[in-house]
Amino acid sequence: MKSRVFLSCGQRDDEERRVASAVARLLRARGFDVYVAVNVQTILEINHGIIEELKNSDCYLFVNFRRDRVRGGYRGSLFSNQEFAIAYAMGFERILVVNQKRIAREGMLGYIASNTEEFEELSECCAAVERAVDRAGWKPEYSRRLTAGPLRFSSKDTLIATPRFFGRFLYLDIQNNRPDIAALETTARLSEYGRPGHGMVPCAIRSPLKATGRNGFSHTIFPNSHEAFDILCVGWHSNPTAVTFAPPVSGAFVGPYPIDSKPQVFLNSALDLATIPPLEIDEGIWRLRYEIFAIGFPVLTAEIELDVTDFSDPQAKVFSQHTI
Repeated sequence: MKSRVFLSCGQRDDEERRVASAVARLLRARGFDVYVAVNVQTILEINHGIIEELKNSDCYLFVNFRRDRVRGGYRGSLFSNQEFAIAYAMGFERILVVNQKRIAREGMLGYIASNTEEFEELSECCAAVERAVDRAGWKPEYSRRLTAGPLRFSSKDTLIATPRFFGRFLYLDIQNNRPDIAALETTARLSEYGRPGHGMVPCAIRSPLKATGRNGFSHTIFPNSHEAFDILCVGWHSNPTAVTFAPPVSGAFVGPYPIDSKPQVFLNSALDLATIPPLEIDEGIWRLRYEIFAIGFPVLTAEIELDVTDFSDPQAKVFSQHTI
């Protein structure tokens, strides 16, 4: 998932708009996703536009162009200074300021010590941005949003038994990279799945997935921390009428399981049925698309590649992820 840069850059005239576009191209060429902020006029536009985009961004770049003359220099862009204040209040760890020379240090700039890059003419702006990004060491892998990974199966040497399933569980960590707020009521679900190249079908089980390590289906993920979800189980549904008993296993519930039958893929979810239907997954490679929700965070979509060519030794990896 590419690091997303919120570019706050004046666009008063055609020349400034060309510079903003050039800076965005520069950042995209370095592997970043870029949102170029546009001037807004009302509180509703700020709430539904600027603030939502800031929540969905990882880095903040403030390019401050000259405006009105003041004693000893110029004022900076009013709208960009407003966005700068909001970004600072939202706890961005990665903020860069690039100033046109002789801009007065007013507003937030007057209170924040910042080793800013400067430029004289608009034609020099991109070079100043490159110097600032290089000096700060920004990388496109960084994110302050929810991110997915790592992914791991429970040990193949010790099968896990629960009141509902018996087999190997696949756990997915969800990382909260925000330094300032917890991800409250974080829940996960499987939205769709299918074979690569054959399209996805919606998952019939829409219930939230089990929160690993707790008796519930949601987590509070504290700032700069992570929690896991049981995103599937490769094994068997519990069957109290079976006559074949499982070998010793870990877990609080050990009972009869049809271990001589073929394992299947199940979701350990909040679905309240006596017998949980398996996913329609047979041998081969599959893609499963999960959605992760949390209050105040953009929705994270994580696509998992599941290889069950050999059901006795399943493999999985995070194939892609993005926020919406």
